Amino acid sequence: MKVSHLYIRLIAIIAIVLTACTGKEDEDPSKPSRVAFVIKAANDPSATDNELINTWFIAFADASGKICRTIERDATKTEPVDMEEFSTKLNPGTYKVYSFANIKPSELNLDLVEGKTIPDNIASYAWTDDVTKWGTDRLIPMTGMQTVNVTGQITQPFAVEVVRLVAKMELLYSNASQSDITLHSLSIHPIGTGNVMMFPDYNSLGSAPTLHPDADTITVTQTLDTNLTAGTERGFSHRFYMLESNAERFHPTGHYVLTLDLTHRSGETNSAARDTITMLTPELSYINRNDYILIPVRIADYVLKMDVRFYPPIGGYPAVVNEIKGGDYYISFGTEGLFAITPLMREGAATTPWMQPSELDIAIINITGDPIFTKDPSYDALSGEIIGELGTTTGTAIVTLSVAAKGSQLSYTRTVYIIREDRK
Repeated sequence: MKVSHLYIRLIAIIAIVLTACTGKEDEDPSKPSRVAFVIKAANDPSATDNELINTWFIAFADASGKICRTIERDATKTEPVDMEEFSTKLNPGTYKVYSFANIKPSELNLDLVEGKTIPDNIASYAWTDDVTKWGTDRLIPMTGMQTVNVTGQITQPFAVEVVRLVAKMELLYSNASQSDITLHSLSIHPIGTGNVMMFPDYNSLGSAPTLHPDADTITVTQTLDTNLTAGTERGFSHRFYMLESNAERFHPTGHYVLTLDLTHRSGETNSAARDTITMLTPELSYINRNDYILIPVRIADYVLKMDVRFYPPIGGYPAVVNEIKGGDYYISFGTEGLFAITPLMREGAATTPWMQPSELDIAIINITGDPIFTKDPSYDALSGEIIGELGTTTGTAIVTLSVAAKGSQLSYTRTVYIIREDRK
């Protein structure tokens, strides 16, 4: 499986340009000037109608904070557009421009009408919605805030912009294995939840986002229920929206973790097996509003096994039983002593050699169960072994491992049941 990502910054720009007009009114800086506007969305090639501009609203506030002009799209215009032109008159002066697309200020608890004053703390206002429940036809809300200066000259270009409040992630799945696969679900964390800043922080665009003080994260699960035929390249894709977040703040790896639940033919037994594959996004550590993140997911055949060696004390019995059930391994020891478990991985083809320890990333995720160890298992990257020591206490300990092929960003989660019996 190969995982990569691509940022495409999506910015809808409202370009405001003064156009030439006849008459002394346009030449007199003490009188209103005719101002021509262009609202434009810069979209990625996959943009759909809901990601275009369907509605828009703009409020101009003067230096005192009083709203002196509001403009919105004609209600008879319902066609999604990349660009739309309109014009109005504004007195010379400095204005704070508040712009919205695909959402009304009233939906954001903002009462932006002419004659009213903009709240002093509007820059810190929050917005929230359960983005995980959005359909792909949901109109994507956008906002923007900028200062402009109208001088009354005949030609004076300036611009404000509206930025999408959410990011978009799209995954492209391909099946490079030799068996059909059923994709059940995809989980990803840590994904932002709770409030986000209503307006973009232009200083943080292109870097980690400025999160609202009560921002939190959740694990989002997307239901797939899709079959992929063996050898299918780019056979399935799906996209969803999410709030901005910062994995460096909310996850110990500093990155996002994607977990794919699927059923395939096990390379170990060639029988149908339900499996969990974990993917880490090594180059993706934060998600900004307006990001478009594309992740190809290539599913290939791999065979995993556990090579076990046991070093019982003098007079002990070197009894080891190794059994595989799907993705679970059961290893039984009949006495105390040192043991070494070497996780091995190779591609599905029978002639493919086992990978060397330097080609694998192996980590112990968790150890639970009975206290049967006098030395807890730990991984030695040099030898590629998980080394531990059993005592006299009988019982079962559960060791959860992740085994990854370097370069593919593919990680298998495996559960090893270490059983200490008394066979003396």
